[in-house]
Amino acid sequence: MKAVLAFTCTAGMVICSSADQAADELRKEFEAYRMQSEARIRTLENMTVSRDQDQIHQGDQPDRTTKDFEFHGYFRAGLGVNGNGDAMEAFQAPNAGSKYRLGNEAETYIEATYQQNFRTQELIENNIDIYTKLTFAYFTPTVDNNNFDTTTSLREAFAGARGVWDTKKEALFWAGNRFYQHLDIHITDFFFRDMAGFGGGIEDVALGDEMKWAAAWLGGSIDQLDSSGTAYTNDYHFNKNTLNLRLYDIPVGIGKLELIGDIADFSGDRLETAGADIIIESGFGWALGAILQTPLSDKIANRFTMQYGEGVADNFRAVITAPQGLTLAPGDTFKTEDTRRFRMTDDVVIDHGNPVSLQCMALYENYDNGVTGPMDWISLGARPVYHFNEYWSLAFEAGADYTNQDNGSEGVLGKFTLAPQIQPSADFFARPSIRAFLTYATWSDGFEGMVAPTGYSDETHGISAGVQMEAWW
Repeated sequence: MKAVLAFTCTAGMVICSSADQAADELRKEFEAYRMQSEARIRTLENMTVSRDQDQIHQGDQPDRTTKDFEFHGYFRAGLGVNGNGDAMEAFQAPNAGSKYRLGNEAETYIEATYQQNFRTQELIENNIDIYTKLTFAYFTPTVDNNNFDTTTSLREAFAGARGVWDTKKEALFWAGNRFYQHLDIHITDFFFRDMAGFGGGIEDVALGDEMKWAAAWLGGSIDQLDSSGTAYTNDYHFNKNTLNLRLYDIPVGIGKLELIGDIADFSGDRLETAGADIIIESGFGWALGAILQTPLSDKIANRFTMQYGEGVADNFRAVITAPQGLTLAPGDTFKTEDTRRFRMTDDVVIDHGNPVSLQCMALYENYDNGVTGPMDWISLGARPVYHFNEYWSLAFEAGADYTNQDNGSEGVLGKFTLAPQIQPSADFFARPSIRAFLTYATWSDGFEGMVAPTGYSDETHGISAGVQMEAWW
């Protein structure tokens, strides 16, 4: 009996030991599988996440969704002070179309988007998507201690229908007020192309296996908010009519190419002033553009753009905005057909860098308002982010803008920001981001009194510090 018991105990110990080893091996295999699965899931998620904020604004095409209702949005908010303890101001070079934004945004801006998808049994069976979308926005500046004027706006109100053309099932028909071609570079929030406005059109019409074409008729969306969500600094913005044609997803070996053409017409208007009105003459304009997107690897993406426009199409937008470098006095007349603009941009995103992610950009623009002569704008900058782990990171942004104008201002503004962050994952575009920031800016003597004029009117450098959050979903 003792022998039997001993044998049984020994066998049991061997079986338990083997079971433990098998369990350990299973645990190791499961852990390896889990890590691989999480990596695959993260890759898939990042393929759908915006390469920058412009795709957040463009997320208006349902992909055969099964949801009846969707809620999307974007917002940024925070508190900042300058070196004197007063409310912070943004550091931006004169005649520059944008600023490096990290630790340099003196406003709260919110977008709330509501999308209703119509999912009847007949539509589902016929693989048809019909939807409506509304986007409301709220803006309040924080650049003055006692001035918190707020602005609300209806940014989008349109309907879309996809799948109703039997031979071109992916074609989308739309009409209303839409963020159309609302394209920006995230670290500067610069909308190098923004055809947002009222209108309608068709897009995603297949030409062969890959290429597609789109056409739209657009008018400006006139409210108090600019492309980036900040308030206009003047009353000079008018509607115009634009016919937009695009050919895109053109395979060119190193990536996908998009070709763009705009024809615009403006019937003229006037700007009321305390004295005589400013007359804005009627005019015609045209513009051409190209966007080349190159996926250099699964972690690196490059986007290069080139645009040229004349007359009322020179700003690559659906709305006419004030000419740069020119102050119009009461009684003046401005000839809209005398303007022209050439612009090139390039931005690179390195994501999931383990442990470094990055966006960098370069820009050159030459603009002639037809009165004061041509002016140049050159911008170079980068935002590397070091990820300590999945949630903690440190962002550093450095950017410089050079602008010049014949018989006008000329100089360079440099801005540097250090910002520790908390994010939901170790990715450049992971949001929400909760951050503290310290910003230092310095500028040329020729810009004195033109940069952050409330707090630094007679200086050529300044600082700001604060906290901010930014989110989109």
